[in-house]
Amino acid sequence: MSAITAPLRRSRPTAEPSQSPQLRVVEEPVVRHTLAYAVVMVLVLAAAVFGAVSLNALAAGASVEARTLEAHVAVAERDYARLVAEVAALEDPARVRAAAMELGMVAPGPVRHLTLERNLPSDGAVPSSRTPDATTDPLKPLLSLER
Repeated sequence: MSAITAPLRRSRPTAEPSQSPQLRVVEEPVVRHTLAYAVVMVLVLAAAVFGAVSLNALAAGASVEARTLEAHVAVAERDYARLVAEVAALEDPARVRAAAMELGMVAPGPVRHLTLERNLPSDGAVPSSRTPDATTDPLKPLLSLER
């Protein structure tokens, strides 16, 4: 066996009955402003309710305006359909023919074609009385009596 001994255990110091327990000075408790907190919370809640109600009122107003505009669109579409039908009735060839007869117009006769005996200078042809070498005013053939 060895000659080493175990360390001695120290025992807890025992409180002597004459000593008083550890006392400390207690500071004043922090004052909580519960009234101010309650007022702030009521104001925040009131602002939230006011905001929700005002947004709801704006949405209702926009809805009324949308319904009014839809009613105007429906009326305009009916007017447009009526006017298209009226234009179609006015463009009817039978109605146009009857209105022309009332105004004294007559139905056209057979179709006739006119042919010219000579070419006009505006066609690019040179009149037979002029020679291509002659220098003249380009408007003179158009204004001449030969035409």
